[in-house]
Amino acid sequence: MKPNNIVGIYLAAGQSTRMGSNKLRLPLGPMNLGNYALAAALSSNLDYVLVVSNEVAADWIDHTFYLNPIHRKWSVIRCSEAHVGQAHSLRCGVQAALAVEAAAVMILLADQPFITKEMINELLIRFQKNTNLGFVASRYDGLARPPVIFAQRMFPELLRLQNDQGARHLIRKESSGICIDFAIPGLFMDVDTADDYRILLETSAFWKS
Repeated sequence: MKPNNIVGIYLAAGQSTRMGSNKLRLPLGPMNLGNYALAAALSSNLDYVLVVSNEVAADWIDHTFYLNPIHRKWSVIRCSEAHVGQAHSLRCGVQAALAVEAAAVMILLADQPFITKEMINELLIRFQKNTNLGFVASRYDGLARPPVIFAQRMFPELLRLQNDQGARHLIRKESSGICIDFAIPGLFMDVDTADDYRILLETSAFWKS
């Protein structure tokens, strides 16, 4: 892997308890829900993507991602302790990123289907212009949200997170970072409940386009 590589950590190991079934398998247009943000990540300028799953084989992943050589910059990392909390999934991803000598990681959520490659690339550009930053986060309406990039020097902090602590905990306490404002609220929509999924399906014009 090239020097100064930035690796995506695609968090896809949640229990979907509020949905009642694995939300990443839910049909959404031509693909399952979990594939949209993954497609954006694979089409972006990220050097590699680690899909953190609680399954040995993440069967929600679209078969075309295995066939298209452009998309073959990813692998699945199984996190057996993912059920304990999101921090365990993050730690699995960071440990795998360390193994490939990542200079930074970008944390992405698999249940945010409106994330775009342009959004990911904008964050990458901002980080690459100033690698002294501890983080570069997305922000909407004054609140930092994933995707977020963390520099390698922040990895020890990520590895110390516990239970359901997420990256936002570090953004609040770390002063050497910046947030990039995005004005479109739908970019950050995530799907946790059956009502969320129903609303998502109502955007049929988007999924059929």
